[in-house]
Amino acid sequence: MTIWKHGDIAFGVLAPLSGAQDARGRDLVDGATLAAEDLNIRGGVLGKRVKLVTLDDGCAAGSSRESAEKLAGRQLGGVLGGVCESAASAAARTLDLPFLVTSANSPKIVDAKKTPSAYLTNGTPYQSALATAHFFVFQKSQRLATVSAGGKAPETLTKEVLGLASPVPKAVSEQHVAADADFAQVARTVLASKPDTVYFAGPPEASGKLVAALRDAGYDGDYIASAESESPDFLTAAGDAADKAFVITPASPQNLPEAAAWTKRFTARFKHAPGRDAMLAYDALRALAQAVTQSGEIDPARNSAELPRLPEKYGGFFGGLQFAKDHTVLFDSNIALTVSGGAFKLDNALRSQG
Repeated sequence: MTIWKHGDIAFGVLAPLSGAQDARGRDLVDGATLAAEDLNIRGGVLGKRVKLVTLDDGCAAGSSRESAEKLAGRQLGGVLGGVCESAASAAARTLDLPFLVTSANSPKIVDAKKTPSAYLTNGTPYQSALATAHFFVFQKSQRLATVSAGGKAPETLTKEVLGLASPVPKAVSEQHVAADADFAQVARTVLASKPDTVYFAGPPEASGKLVAALRDAGYDGDYIASAESESPDFLTAAGDAADKAFVITPASPQNLPEAAAWTKRFTARFKHAPGRDAMLAYDALRALAQAVTQSGEIDPARNSAELPRLPEKYGGFFGGLQFAKDHTVLFDSNIALTVSGGAFKLDNALRSQG
């Protein structure tokens, strides 16, 4: 029987509990809740029961700052959360506590000097590009054509992929088009360069239209898309052409075999399947708890100092989070999915295999 010491250890959670992202916010809170319950079953942290202090960040800078101010200076073991970049950035610049940004992934959110206690737990766009280049090696790609659609972010991601992939596969075609482009014409331009691999970054519907146009034109090489294509909209737009397409995307509980038991427990507890936000929040709370355990007390400076010193294996989906000197996550969770029978299935766990 666990003998609890006097008092609790509290951790803050910032999540969008109102507005357009409220479902993701609830998923995030549920993931943190399950982590707290699992820690308590194992005796809590420093022999004290873990509890959560949850506040709405509204997925906006102003409301996030207000909520973060309510947490700042409190006796907390740390704070986790942040679905939207603006909200996460505001919280990171307000909190004087260890803050693990769960879902937002822009490297601009954290800075070792300006936000010394804030860290990203989700892989950055650069890490997504690196995972893509890694997958090209698995596929033995030799001639690469790229297409980006829908704005600056997909175009930037594509350029990162091209830079990391060079010199093999050789870049033979690069197009940046509108999301409503004539994809039959885009496909013709791609095929004129005779690629064995086509990479697309952009909206899922545009991705589906491109792969359909490529297959209609006789292309039988690899089609690899960015994370946005992990969507029913891609499958609908592509139809049968989606079969054997690949998507490089951060792992979610549904496509990690080792998360099957956890997913079952989560679904039984909260009456909905967990999303990626829940998984990230679960790991983040485990990391904050480990930092407190290593320092032996609730002390913001000491707890923050322990975050870069977390051991390789202490619990979580990939053994435990670890962080780089620039306060991004050291090992991302990007995986390669493939489409089979109208559904996404794990093809290559990439880093998760190691």
